[in-house]
Parts: sequence; structure tokens; C-alpha cells
Amino acid sequence: MAERWLLEIRSRVQGLGEGESELLREFATLMTSFLPEGLDVYRDQAMPLFHQAAELYGHLAAVRGLAAGEAVEEVQLLREVILRYLYRHPPASGQGLGLRELLQLSRLVDHAVTHTSIGHTDTLFFNLFQGNGVPEGPTPEILNEVRDQLQALRQELASLQSLEDVEPDLQ
Repeated sequence: MAERWLLEIRSRVQGLGEGESELLREFATLMTSFLPEGLDVYRDQAMPLFHQAAELYGHLAAVRGLAAGEAVEEVQLLREVILRYLYRHPPASGQGLGLRELLQLSRLVDHAVTHTSIGHTDTLFFNLFQGNGVPEGPTPEILNEVRDQLQALRQELASLQSLEDVEPDLQ
């Protein structure tokens, strides 16, 4: 799913630098990794991390020079990718996902859209407030900072996933 989402984004964006492209790949991988967690027993612990990842995506979108609507549209593409993927590759049980699970996945994308917008708006506000203006594009320093924050979110997600691996042994 992450690769398909990235392909959809790339098909609509021109002039992505190598650093930006690689960072978008990392975002797509991380954001799609949160999807199962958003339906799991550790949902309450996963959602704040998912929100942080989406806000960081919005920050990067603002730094890339995207308008708020463009950032939201990129995240909305994830919903299409999810639905297409689940239609073509239903879960192994053969029964597909129920309406409840599909609605939960859609709500997860809604959360991502909201928090992407928040991250985008916050970045523009603070750039205006600090007198930096609208960024002309991501600098290597900004890309490295975002990459570091992504790594921290990946580590927290991995910690959460390790709890799931231990839980069945406790029962």
C-alpha cells in the first residue's frame, strides 16, 4: 500500500528532489504501518503517534511549498489506495472486511487529513510569526530534522508492536 500511495503522490507532483522523494517514501511506509494499529487493541496508544506523523507530514508539505488543499489531497489519496487494495486483496479469511472495519479505516484517514492540515497551518503560522515567510523548499537541515522525527515515531511504533507480540504469551 505504501508504494502505491507513493506512486499516486508522485504522479501528481512535479519536481520532487531526491531527498524529498525518499522522505515521502518513509512517510508512506510509516503512515500505512499505523493502519493495523488503528484497528487494534492498542489503538489508544497508537493514535497520538499517528496524529504526530500526520502533523509532521503537513509540516513537510508546507515546507515543500504545497497549499493546504494539496497536502490534504495527498493524504486523501491514501483512502483510495486502501479501498482499491482491499477490494483486490481481501483478507485471508475470504470474508473481506466488515463495514465496521472499513469505516474505522476511513476514520483513520480522516484523522490523518485533519492532523496534516494542522501541521501545515502551524508551520505557516510560525513561519509568519517568526518572520521567516513561506519557505521556498526544504533545506537539507529541515529534511534531516523531519527524518529524525520520523525515526523517533518509527521506534515508538515498533515498541507498541512489540507489546502485541508479547501479549498472547501472557494469556
